[in-house]
Amino acid sequence: MLALALGLAMTASVAAAQDSTMEEIVVTGSRAIEWDPDNVPVIQLARRADNLIVQIAAVNDTREAAQRRQELIASLRSMASAAEGRADIDLSIEDEGTLVSLTEDMVSTLTLGVDPGRSDTSRAILVVKTPIRADDTLDAASKRIEDFVEQSRMTGRTLVAVSGDWELSIINPAQYRTPILELIAADAQTTAARFGPGYAVQVEGMSNRVTWRQSGPLDLSMFISYELTITPKP
Repeated sequence: MLALALGLAMTASVAAAQDSTMEEIVVTGSRAIEWDPDNVPVIQLARRADNLIVQIAAVNDTREAAQRRQELIASLRSMASAAEGRADIDLSIEDEGTLVSLTEDMVSTLTLGVDPGRSDTSRAILVVKTPIRADDTLDAASKRIEDFVEQSRMTGRTLVAVSGDWELSIINPAQYRTPILELIAADAQTTAARFGPGYAVQVEGMSNRVTWRQSGPLDLSMFISYELTITPKP
């Protein structure tokens, strides 16, 4: 059993070194990870997500293209400036499931899209997020974002509105590897002890990455896919 615990600790150290980035991952939506309940391991680490997020669309249909871009960029810059002054709101862009904070200086570098079906309308898709507090409900957290969007100051013919589903994000999921491994090791020791001194425990899959699934409106279950077997000692 000591060898098992040491092996788990060594695996955790190696994996942590390999997954040391501090990226923020979108849990649902484009990066959703679906698991059959029958295939989810018994040992899971329950925790709240770090942020509630939602996509917003800022659109502008001013006829002249240069003026349209100017009004839209000015509106986005105003939103970015307002977000930078708040601890409970962050404006981001999503890049393949990873969130990158959008600063006021970055706004002018954005490539604006064209609204489908309306070639004279430009739009920008951004992400607004708010940290999830210990006492938050989905309604309370989403209202902070809705209020921010409604109170945003738009320039010219720019309009902004929530355009996506409410989603969750987690920062650096790899940091939860060690706590999960400790739970697995404790469960393995307890399981082996119930079978008596004539049996040994074997755990496989410790090199797998930390995985997650949504378990509640603001909650996650973190786990590592593994297999545990009990075998007679030789």
